[in-house]
Amino acid sequence: MKNLFINTSLLDKVAIDKFYLSSEILMENAARGMREFILPYCKEDSKILFVCGSGDNGADCLALARMLCGKCKITIFLPLALKSTLSLLQFQRLKNLESHYHLKFIQTLDGKEEFDIIIDGVFGIGFKGELSKSLENLLILLNQMQALKIACDIPSGIDKEGNPRFIQNQPLAFRANFTLTMGALKTALFSDYAKDFVGEILLLPLGVEENLFAPSSPFHLLEEKDFKPPFRAINNCNKGDFGHLSVFIGEKRGAGILAALAGLRMGAGLVSIIGECPNCPIEIMPTKNLPSNTTAILLGMGYGRNSPSLLKTLKSYREIPLLLDADVFYHKDFKVFLKNFTNLVLTPHPKEFITILKQLNNKQISIDEVQKNRIPLALEFSQNYPHTTLVLKGANTIIARGEEIFINPLGSNILAKGGSGDVLAGMIGSYLAQGYNCLEACIQGTLAHSLCAKEFATKNANFSLSPLDLIEQIRYI
Repeated sequence: MKNLFINTSLLDKVAIDKFYLSSEILMENAARGMREFILPYCKEDSKILFVCGSGDNGADCLALARMLCGKCKITIFLPLALKSTLSLLQFQRLKNLESHYHLKFIQTLDGKEEFDIIIDGVFGIGFKGELSKSLENLLILLNQMQALKIACDIPSGIDKEGNPRFIQNQPLAFRANFTLTMGALKTALFSDYAKDFVGEILLLPLGVEENLFAPSSPFHLLEEKDFKPPFRAINNCNKGDFGHLSVFIGEKRGAGILAALAGLRMGAGLVSIIGECPNCPIEIMPTKNLPSNTTAILLGMGYGRNSPSLLKTLKSYREIPLLLDADVFYHKDFKVFLKNFTNLVLTPHPKEFITILKQLNNKQISIDEVQKNRIPLALEFSQNYPHTTLVLKGANTIIARGEEIFINPLGSNILAKGGSGDVLAGMIGSYLAQGYNCLEACIQGTLAHSLCAKEFATKNANFSLSPLDLIEQIRYI
């Protein structure tokens, strides 16, 4: 698990004030880190295009170009007039090498010349406002060119909230194969909109180890190594030692059945379906009443927006973990659950999250607003409801609890299938039933979900996943 930061300028200030590393030294370290990454991709005749902006992001790239002089053929394009002190200094240093190496500065870029590598340093993490028409056309042109594409710190066009620019409702930013980010990871790199532009993200040091440069943050990035499967360590045990997951079904039974099957495969000792289920799978126990030994409850998947109230049924189970999903967010009882149950998990997708916000405070926002403000909206919700764990599904799923945000970046488009969310609910519910706290169950459940999809994609077409495939994959993670 790594720390994430919204604003890394404060971290730079610590490096300067506490460790006496000047801005220029930090820049040289950043350039050196980029050089070490790029050198394995370079040959003596490799052609590298540097597109540098007017500020310190452009200066980082100018410093990198200087370090690569003599290693390959360097072309510099400056679409904006240099402004920052360091960009002017790095430009002069590079300019003095022009007569010694294969280095040229160009005034225009038409896309006709071919390059092996393109380095984007037009804008940094502080970019805001709109793109001029010329810069808009530049990004479009760069995206059309065939080359290995590397973004310095963040792909140009993406702002500190992680949002690209929108041109005729289409997102636009530099589309990188790799993003080399400096010092600490930024939340902006892990927004849903950024996912199609950042490529593979690599963190480069600035001369101080990460645990000193960026020691703590309320924002966290989940990694594959954070996954902890619920392995059984005790031999003298029985099914009751691994919990009893109870799943309510309603109008669309299939959703609840998928959740129940996923919960059983994820390790719950017992799984019951409550409600009419004529075709209940033989490994799941059908019942009309909530079992007294239930240790976690799932409600909402296919339940029906106008189905009967369960408040009286669940009244004596207020302390037991309860996961709410899908239809229950539209149900008249939703606000009562949120107010009276102490171990709640909510697993909405963005459209359902809009419904939650409307239910709670009559706040009407659009899908676009949710997607552009996922972290602040999730954080605001979790601060207002500190005893509820929110799992906001998406390209990079967000888990919010109290003052903390956890981002799972391991999901992929393979999961964009009906029923995937029901399987996720079952996975999280299984961890809850086995005694994991709400936050840890959500972390482990979402990681398991992502890793199952990743494993499936290694051997199968990415469009072919079904919910049953996902459940089957649990045994292999």
